[in-house]
Amino acid sequence: MAPPTVRDILAFHKIDRAVYEKFIAHGMELAMARNAVTLFMWLDQLGIDMISQIVQIINPTRIFKLINEVDSVLHCLRQEDGSSNYTEIPLMTSLARNSLDIRFFNFHKDVIVRGLAYILDGVGRIVFDDHMYELLRAYEADVAAARAGLSVGMPPVPLGLAVIYDPTAAVPSIEDARSMFITFSKGLPIRREEIMEHFTERWGDCIDRVMMERTPPGGTPMYGRIVFKSDTYISLVLNGERVVKYNINGRQLWARKYVPRVTVN
Repeated sequence: MAPPTVRDILAFHKIDRAVYEKFIAHGMELAMARNAVTLFMWLDQLGIDMISQIVQIINPTRIFKLINEVDSVLHCLRQEDGSSNYTEIPLMTSLARNSLDIRFFNFHKDVIVRGLAYILDGVGRIVFDDHMYELLRAYEADVAAARAGLSVGMPPVPLGLAVIYDPTAAVPSIEDARSMFITFSKGLPIRREEIMEHFTERWGDCIDRVMMERTPPGGTPMYGRIVFKSDTYISLVLNGERVVKYNINGRQLWARKYVPRVTVN
């Protein structure tokens, strides 16, 4: 069997793309919409098909309700402990034919986050690429025109669609692209080991390293940097927000996407 092309992948995931665009059309932030659809793609791998039902929902009230519920799930995946603060997700539970609720996501958050990161690192890099879908739609329109006799001959497949799909081709290797800048409360720093443990206990082996501000003897760091194994973890941590706060062993950590300094010579 011939390996799939980018066109094959885009065509296969058209329904996922349709749900992504539906969420955006109803005001969902881009990163949150990506995470939400990726969650449904992961559930589909378990045999829980919600995407084919969601794409048929036309009632705006139900769509907004679903957006609120999936936001609660994504929040559950990144918070410290959701065991005492469950939020019911009746619409998602109904779409899943009562096979899951918020407790499922809280209990399996480590497996789920790794699964989401795997999808976002792979097919997600083209499924959520606006340019690639514009290219596909333009090509399909040209094909339809040729079949209708409105143009002479079938159009060639654009090079961007004809290439063999490589799930590792677009994964950033530069640390800056996989980093988050972190700050602490004054006088209340968090040790490197505590930060590593906080994320690895919840999300598995997701961090390459943690760097801390260099201080003189006896000084306490005020900021640092987390380098994840993939930039997709940053999307899952922020979920559309600019800054998020974590409580680690009673102390606060604020995290945002790392922006390297621009040096002007």
